[in-house]
Amino acid sequence: MGAMPDHATTQAPISRVNPKIVVFVIAIAFPAILLMRGDGGPWVARIMTLIDTLIRAGWAPCAYLIAGAGFGRLIRKWIPSDRGRWCIELGFGLTLLLSITHLVGMLGMLSTISAWFITGLGIVLFLPRLREKKVTDSDAPFSPIHIAIVCGIMLALVMACNPPGVLWASEYGGFDALSYHLQLPREWIEQGRIWPSDHNVYSFLPSYIEAAYAHIALMMGGGMHADDGRALISAQIFSALMLIFAAGCIGELARMSCARVLPNADEQLAGRVAIALSLGTPWLIVVGTLAYNEIAVVLLGAAALCMAMRSDIAAWKRAIVCGFIVGGACSCKPTALFLLAPSVGIVLLACSARKHWVMATIGCVVVGGLTITPWLIRNELSAGNPVFPQMAGVFGNGHWSVGQHAIYASAHAFDGSIIDRFAMLVVPDPDGMDHVSRFRGFTNRQWALTPLLGLIGLMALLIRGWTHRAGFVAFMALGLPIVAWAMLTHLQSRFLIPLAPILIVLGSLAIVRIVNRPAREAVAKVVCIGVVMWSTGMALVQKQGNPFVLFDLGPGYALGAYEIEQLPWTAAVNRIVGKGEAVYLLGDATPIYVTGDVRYNTVYDHWLLGDAINAYPDDPQRWTGVLHEAGIDVIVIGFSEINRYARSGWLPESIDPQQLIEWIDSLGEPIQVWSSTPDSPPIRAVYRIDESSP
Repeated sequence: MGAMPDHATTQAPISRVNPKIVVFVIAIAFPAILLMRGDGGPWVARIMTLIDTLIRAGWAPCAYLIAGAGFGRLIRKWIPSDRGRWCIELGFGLTLLLSITHLVGMLGMLSTISAWFITGLGIVLFLPRLREKKVTDSDAPFSPIHIAIVCGIMLALVMACNPPGVLWASEYGGFDALSYHLQLPREWIEQGRIWPSDHNVYSFLPSYIEAAYAHIALMMGGGMHADDGRALISAQIFSALMLIFAAGCIGELARMSCARVLPNADEQLAGRVAIALSLGTPWLIVVGTLAYNEIAVVLLGAAALCMAMRSDIAAWKRAIVCGFIVGGACSCKPTALFLLAPSVGIVLLACSARKHWVMATIGCVVVGGLTITPWLIRNELSAGNPVFPQMAGVFGNGHWSVGQHAIYASAHAFDGSIIDRFAMLVVPDPDGMDHVSRFRGFTNRQWALTPLLGLIGLMALLIRGWTHRAGFVAFMALGLPIVAWAMLTHLQSRFLIPLAPILIVLGSLAIVRIVNRPAREAVAKVVCIGVVMWSTGMALVQKQGNPFVLFDLGPGYALGAYEIEQLPWTAAVNRIVGKGEAVYLLGDATPIYVTGDVRYNTVYDHWLLGDAINAYPDDPQRWTGVLHEAGIDVIVIGFSEINRYARSGWLPESIDPQQLIEWIDSLGEPIQVWSSTPDSPPIRAVYRIDESSP
């Protein structure tokens, strides 16, 4: 195992070149090459758009993360050495900042002034860090692994600058971002408070990341639609920056793990490989370039694992910090409660003396529980159920009917045996209609080589007597969340993303324990370059090979800011709807680009049309009048979505498809219709109603 230190490695041709110059050239050339792909605006326009977007939409999320790092300095005295210190501080500080943002917003006090005050305080706390001496491995020769890392960083930033709704195919164009990750911050800014809404069930999730999106938008001086939707891009850049920092945290975790488990191995190489794998795993690129919440769980999870491994810190301190950070991760995405918390808990106990296990467990659970308490209180006050819509049998149905809970449960369940559930981890679903539904586990190609490398690393630890304890800890840290994934979720590949840090660290350990140095370095270079190329290839085939077709137009294309030949439906609706008029989306639940007064609901929530049906159940022609009395002027009917709901059995019991057709016929001629082809059924249509409507 006796690996020579990095500075002993010689790479004559490239080591004589100033690494900073190489990084600068790659950072410019790689995005420029990427933006040559596919049709769209002029290449120069794409380049200028990238520069403009990163500056004008990137400064606010940068300031927010710097503030988070500043708040992290509050626990600096608890961390005696630099080993993983910046990761732990960032994880703690970001959790604290997210909690403050959510709490202030919940109290109705989040505004441009308060957002700047909170961020400014964090930045002031960060300033002393600028005077500290930076410790790096700059003596290591520049290698292809560094090139892979730079390319991965730039890939994330470029893809994050695409307008929301364009990428990715596995996420159906970022459907969740359009329906609630971005829409909820918009509504909270408009209503002046972070609070659940009866028309969007996802507003009952903790939503700490969505609160941060609102915070960032307010720092920029407007709502989510201001300046042609610049804040929408800022949310995606925020995700990309969290991905970059998460990669750094995973790299630090790999170095710490290597030093602890394989003390004679090359820990610096392990760290660089882990960073490259993090930036080359397509799933992390996907969630790290959309306005999603998974990448925050990865970042906070890696930070918590770094703290859990610091056996030189008192167990009670590690328990408090780990509990707080994991509580923050659960406040970003509740599934972290069973997909991340067990892993951190196992590592924390494994790196603590047995006499401290009870105290560490209690401390971790109590602090984590207190961290998520504001969300529980918010839901209890709003719905009478602290975890609505979950556990209705225990805490009550809230504002939903039994039928609504049944529809929601059926849409979030996997119909299969226990064997089928665990088989789905490695065997494609034969009944899946597309790649997303068929490859639900680690077989999804967006996992690339990460699970395989992790498995190899795990087996290598288990078969050696002097590393089998570490292998058993890793096995448990992976195994318990996987069991939870199989038993408690509807088996989506994306839900396994919180396991990425452990898989990546195991993969890096598998590579650095190769005894032969030339073979070790060659494998490391090939793997790192290969995974980044894998992610790049998957990015470039998006939107039928035209991932940048709307790049230079930005979110303004969907808001109606430009005169283009084929307006997207949202832009057309914005031009149809007059000032002061209200638009009702029937079926569609992605209203983020519809400006003005827009009414909508998710398929699980109360349908506004349901009020009309309840009033006149046997007279569809009277429904229009009820909607008009409710203030609706324009109706957008999403036929494709309604058909999908009907096939899935998700339509409310009160909505009869045949009656719905009769009512639509009574609306008269639509103002505009969208179809995939001239001869195909309509996907969507717009109707205007007035007082003369039936």
